[in-house]
Amino acid sequence: MRESKVRIGLIGTGFIGNIHAEAMNKNQMTELAAVCEEVDKKRGAAFAKHHKIPKVYNDFEKMIKDPALDLVYICIPNYLHADYMEKAAAMKKHCFVEKPLCTTLEEADRMISAAKRNSVKLFYGENLCFAPKYARLKELVDEGSLGKPFYVRHRESHGGPHAAWFYDLRRSGGGAMMDMGCHGIEFARWLLGKPKIKRVLASLGTYIHNQITKGEDDSVLLVEFEGGARAVIENSWALRGGLDDRAEVQGTEGVAFCDLVYGSALRVFTATGLGYAVEKAETTKGWNFVIYGEHEMYGYPGELADIVNSLINNKPPKETPEDGKIVLEALMAGYLSAKLGKWVNLPAKLPRNKKPYQLWKE
Repeated sequence: MRESKVRIGLIGTGFIGNIHAEAMNKNQMTELAAVCEEVDKKRGAAFAKHHKIPKVYNDFEKMIKDPALDLVYICIPNYLHADYMEKAAAMKKHCFVEKPLCTTLEEADRMISAAKRNSVKLFYGENLCFAPKYARLKELVDEGSLGKPFYVRHRESHGGPHAAWFYDLRRSGGGAMMDMGCHGIEFARWLLGKPKIKRVLASLGTYIHNQITKGEDDSVLLVEFEGGARAVIENSWALRGGLDDRAEVQGTEGVAFCDLVYGSALRVFTATGLGYAVEKAETTKGWNFVIYGEHEMYGYPGELADIVNSLINNKPPKETPEDGKIVLEALMAGYLSAKLGKWVNLPAKLPRNKKPYQLWKE
């Protein structure tokens, strides 16, 4: 890896692509050199203009042939992650893949194998492990300020995702738990030092979005780790009022509460409405919690800095594709638990080619 800027090609110009682009544009060690948008060419062109990206592609395979690119960011629907990552790896490009890593265990193994076979690095996108507030919380846990942690609670809920494909289980792999449970599982693992998961228990339901999805729009997942710690992961697309992202850690010597969104927002009342308040705000009229530095708050600059450090200094990243596979296995066990109505122990004999929702619905 050369010691100049890391030149990045990004595919996917939706909300998450924009968040990543903001982080890249503020990192002196990276250059967002190309963007690809295969579905909406006008949006791709507007995205490139807004972020001052010199090259715009409408064909991913053409973009990854660019010899100047070092790293490819894959920010597209879940079911495409594995195929696109394998194509980029074959062109000797390092790859970042947004959460969840993929939709089947077979895909996860293919991706990990493709990275090793082509001698490239594969980075798993788990931004919450880099969110400044949560990083400080992790420091408190590690220094023993709370004693031995035995309970973690993470809640991420809102009124529904940005794009229609999330509601299509064939493309997403699952509903609210698949979408955000991956955050909560890895957050709890990371906070506790990444112990093995012993068993999971899940309850899933659909309350608001029955007409547009066959998947769950509300979920509760209980995770038990080796060593005795437990985590409660709450996720919902059925929360009225906007995004809620918070954590709680209880230990033998203390407790900590952390509100990622409302704890740092401006409290604003407006009769006319705002241009933008916060991700997934239900309305911008009346009282609003207006966020600032959104990509910093969510941890994307720290995540990017870790990737750059891994590439330039050949250091292992904090979040690996193996972590992504562990999270996927836990999610799949959760969907199976919801089907069976009981705990599912890990490791479990889970089907390699089925998507998580299929273990619940089929």
